[in-house]
Amino acid sequence: MDHTDWVKDVFEKGIFESQCPQHDMSQFLGIIHRCAELLPKSGGIQQICNDLVKIVIEETNFENCSIILWNGERKSLCLSAAYGLDDLLGGQVRQHYNRQLTIADGEGIAGHVFHTRNPVFIENILDENLPQLPNTTIRPSALACLPLMDLGVMNISARRPCKFPPQLRRNWELVSRVIGHLLLSIYFQEQFSRPERPSGDYADYHAPVLFHEARVPVLPPALSEEALERMPQGVCLLDADGRVLQMNASIEKLQGKSAAEILGRSPAVLFRDPAVFHALRERAGNTGQEEIIDAHLINAEGGVYLADVHLVRLGEKGTNAAGFLLVINDTTKKRAFAEKILQTEKLAALGTMAGGVAHDFNNILMAILGNIQLVLPTISDEEIRRRLLNVEKAVQDGAHTVRRLQKFTERDRESRSLPAAVDVNEAMKDVVELTRPRWKDSMQRQGHSITFQMDMEPHCTAAIHASDFREILTNLLFNAIEAMPEGGTITLKSEALKDKVIVQVGDTGIGMTEEVMTRIFDPYYTTKGVGNSGLGLSVSWSLVVRAGGEIHVKSKPGKGSIFFIKLPKASNQHDEAIVGHPVGTPVSRRVLIVDDDREVLGILQDMLFLKGHKVVAIDEGVKALDVIDRESFDLVLTDLGMPVVSGWEIAKRVKARNPRTPVLLITGWGGQYEEEDLTTRGVDSVLSKPLSWDKLIAKIDNMM
Repeated sequence: MDHTDWVKDVFEKGIFESQCPQHDMSQFLGIIHRCAELLPKSGGIQQICNDLVKIVIEETNFENCSIILWNGERKSLCLSAAYGLDDLLGGQVRQHYNRQLTIADGEGIAGHVFHTRNPVFIENILDENLPQLPNTTIRPSALACLPLMDLGVMNISARRPCKFPPQLRRNWELVSRVIGHLLLSIYFQEQFSRPERPSGDYADYHAPVLFHEARVPVLPPALSEEALERMPQGVCLLDADGRVLQMNASIEKLQGKSAAEILGRSPAVLFRDPAVFHALRERAGNTGQEEIIDAHLINAEGGVYLADVHLVRLGEKGTNAAGFLLVINDTTKKRAFAEKILQTEKLAALGTMAGGVAHDFNNILMAILGNIQLVLPTISDEEIRRRLLNVEKAVQDGAHTVRRLQKFTERDRESRSLPAAVDVNEAMKDVVELTRPRWKDSMQRQGHSITFQMDMEPHCTAAIHASDFREILTNLLFNAIEAMPEGGTITLKSEALKDKVIVQVGDTGIGMTEEVMTRIFDPYYTTKGVGNSGLGLSVSWSLVVRAGGEIHVKSKPGKGSIFFIKLPKASNQHDEAIVGHPVGTPVSRRVLIVDDDREVLGILQDMLFLKGHKVVAIDEGVKALDVIDRESFDLVLTDLGMPVVSGWEIAKRVKARNPRTPVLLITGWGGQYEEEDLTTRGVDSVLSKPLSWDKLIAKIDNMM
């Protein structure tokens, strides 16, 4: 068996696998490459073992390496070769080894590994409390014992504890398989060339090694071929000129062409830029091995995909290459997974950022909402009232969006509140009105128009948050508008079933192909160019599914599209909840309000004053503590994030004076606390900014 045949045999036995991380591949390819160079100059099993342990010490940070092989005469493992860092350095201090060391099958770590064929990795022997075998001279702190097929074991060790992470363990298992195949191929090579080998032929300073009594498995040729074909990476064996001699089935899967089209040709035809491979081959011819990360390869259909490419020169150092081994690892799935992780991290970062600005942003929304609600009762003009009500809904939607962003980082929290409810028909009318500038003013400036047809069945109340439903409808309307650049008709339809509410949003636009429909709800997928994020329909799908519903689309090119939304029907208590606000006769209370934002403080003061309450409003936490110590209140409302004194300290001081005084926390961070029990911190209830006038009064009446 010549050198090239052995390398082919190694690949047929599947020593490379896709789990090797990129930063470890170079080191282990170097070890494997040096192992391959041993065969042409082999002086027998003993010399190979001596060379192997030396290679391991030279290529790694371990301090000792030994190979222990099975001896058929003694029915035990015998030390074949050992080498250490002290030997490599060549100083006066050399490691002394027990050359007569023997280990029974199943005895100690080496015997156990040989018996079970399972590697053992020990990061700190002191933690394992393992007894030392008699007659051993090495006292390591960290140890890896690796099976060499059915021939024996290889030990690598260090004087200090060290880590063996999973990928490193996997790499060492691969190297041990390479060395096992190397020793096995040498055994058969010498067995065939020396038919009448005496039993002690390999005796040196240790007991003879009798491979004919070792438990050596031999793969039949058919199984070897199957192993090569089933390897997940694309593998090519190249001649000295870089032409393909042999390849496995994975190459055909990657490229989409038969082996006959590539055999005898340069693998440069697989690269989008053939010069990349030629440069890789030139470098590998000089250095022995080279790699390219995320190389652009092209398949038979002209599609470009990314792959990690490794090229290893075959042949002894200082000589011309006998050939090359090319390994192609498709990284498409790995990159797709990495992109999903990156998207998740972006969303988490967005949630963190939203939490940082939520307090100030919600204070601004609170000022807008509060002023609108205070002025609405004084407005008699219906057009002005309608405009103000639209602004009020937009503010509430904005507040809900911030609250949802805040909760992106709270993935494990389950909402304990009842599902929200929305009057589907009212929401559809609201969204049409809110999006008027987009579908009317914008289109009219371009000389086009869009009309609406509405078919709404009464009593359609769905179990979904009103803001979420409006966002879904807004995304679908915008999608329909963009599908009708020349104008057209949008149809909105609602239908109430026994336990479901069906909503349809249709358009007379350009429609979609089957391929587009299968991906329309994928994140970041868009057919509208780089100016669009591709998130609108994905977010809509997420909101519908979160509410326990379904969404799908029917469309044909040139015939328009219809989106169908199926949502759970809200229970009666939800229907009643949205009919009107709680009505009650308010009782005058003495109330303390603490908030460092004077605009918000004034709005809260006016809201309570107009409901007949006696209000003390303070914009500094230190002053508030002084007032709490001197005066009594029926109720205390406090902001959370304030300079010097926080809302937690206000609540604690109130409860210290009178544990029965209710404390209501009003904060822009309310989304993070509104579902938690904060009574241990002195807070009886939480309201999130911005909040409506009716909601504030209802909460106070409920608490009192």
